[in-house]
Amino acid sequence: MNEMIYNPMEEFDRKFKDLHLENTKKHFDMLTEQSHIDVEANRKTVKEHKRLSENLKKIKRRYNLLRVLRILMYITLLLIPIVIWKVTPRIRALKAEIERADQRIEELYELALSQMAPLNALFTDRDSLMIIEQTMPLVSFAPCFTAQQEANMVTNYDFEAESEENGSTVDLLAGEYNGNPFLFENRLCHTMGTELYHGYKTIRWSERYRGSDGKMHTRTRTQSLHATVQKPKPFFTSQVRLQYCAQGGPELSFTRDATNLDEKNERQIERYVKKGEKRLKKKTDKAIGKNQSFTSMSNTDFEVLFDALDRTHEVQFRTLFTPLAQTNMVDLIRSQTAYGDDFHFIKKKRTNTIITEHSQGRAITVPASAYVSYSYDYTKECFIGRNTEFFKQVYFDFAPLLAIPLYQERPVHSLQPIPDCPHAYSHRECEALSYAVSTEYTVHPSTKTQAILRSVPVRSEGGVDEICIKSFSYDIVPRVDYVSVHGDDGRWHSVPVPWDDYIPLTSSHSFFVASEALAAEHFIMAKRGGLCIFN
Repeated sequence: MNEMIYNPMEEFDRKFKDLHLENTKKHFDMLTEQSHIDVEANRKTVKEHKRLSENLKKIKRRYNLLRVLRILMYITLLLIPIVIWKVTPRIRALKAEIERADQRIEELYELALSQMAPLNALFTDRDSLMIIEQTMPLVSFAPCFTAQQEANMVTNYDFEAESEENGSTVDLLAGEYNGNPFLFENRLCHTMGTELYHGYKTIRWSERYRGSDGKMHTRTRTQSLHATVQKPKPFFTSQVRLQYCAQGGPELSFTRDATNLDEKNERQIERYVKKGEKRLKKKTDKAIGKNQSFTSMSNTDFEVLFDALDRTHEVQFRTLFTPLAQTNMVDLIRSQTAYGDDFHFIKKKRTNTIITEHSQGRAITVPASAYVSYSYDYTKECFIGRNTEFFKQVYFDFAPLLAIPLYQERPVHSLQPIPDCPHAYSHRECEALSYAVSTEYTVHPSTKTQAILRSVPVRSEGGVDEICIKSFSYDIVPRVDYVSVHGDDGRWHSVPVPWDDYIPLTSSHSFFVASEALAAEHFIMAKRGGLCIFN
């Protein structure tokens, strides 16, 4: 059965959205059946818990109202006997009732939680991935990102083995789409910038002036002086990206940025396209004059909206972007549903990077803890809702790639042999594991900022990798600069401007990475995707 997607937008609405919802419900029902929990008993417990919780709110309101009333009655001395005989006993009774209700509500909560315990224990971080694999059989997710997988991507797909020095991998998810390797990666990036700091000082002085009565008077004037200093400051940002490896266009590179055209109406889009057509003509004329290879496609809608004008290989660009691919891409960009054109597309030879605005800030996978609760109905609603939204995010991360039919074809197996790897796990996988370890073991003790963790392989033996985690962070030391500012009193004043001095810190720590079976006898510091990090 051919599972290729020929129209990503249409097939999501017509097929995959409902299919994934159905698979999600089936998966949850399967877990419910395996857990053997008594659903109706839990619903009864939760209902009683909710009823008592609502009643407790009413009791607390009456209790607080009586306490306020008692204070007011104390102020009126004549009402003190009534306070003693009537109000205080009622307050004590309500307080006792609140304590009993609190205890009963806690007991019901614990009971409901125990009723749900068998189901809560069945949830895993891979539930969301298994459902996607069922919905889209061409997609498969790997348990972890091995050094062998990374070596294949480097050797056969121009993947960059060494990530940028100013960033590291916080989380990742590797897999294949019809044999084409891909990697979701959440990266923490560090850049140096500047911060403008402000300082203030109030000055006072006396001055003589002649009043309306013709006499001289003295008055005090004040002025708030303002000064600024600009100092270096590190900034940390996270970025979720999808890197997809495919053999199509092996010498082609280009970039395109999101246009967010879904925020514009049809008339505004038409004006945007017409303006782009003029820019295209100028670029084509310039290329002809300089004997360059750029030639605009006849589909100007695609050319303007996709806007990959820095492409390096015209023939391979046209091979990728067939008429169907152009139509798919324009439909995706102009879509008023889903997320619209919120994707950046960077192609460097055989590695394609997709950065979508809708995926920034999301978790790479849905953690099992996202579903755990004391209420069956809430858990079911949460499970279905979280997985539905997660699938939509992942699908539309892939959508710009699915728009190109050539990218869905299986890779030709005339690839170069993958060299032997001296270690088992990629440095990205080891970095992601190190972020799961408590910072007291990974960063300098004086650290007051986020930290960039970099993994360096040391040696590997018997399926256990020894790694060195190097951390880069900053201490923050308060400083004060004094800036001279001229005041209206005719004098210069030193205005204090407090600022933060960011002092670079580094540290190195050795760890070991292995499967749970090999790490079982050691002090495990964190687990992730079946792997453990220990020392």
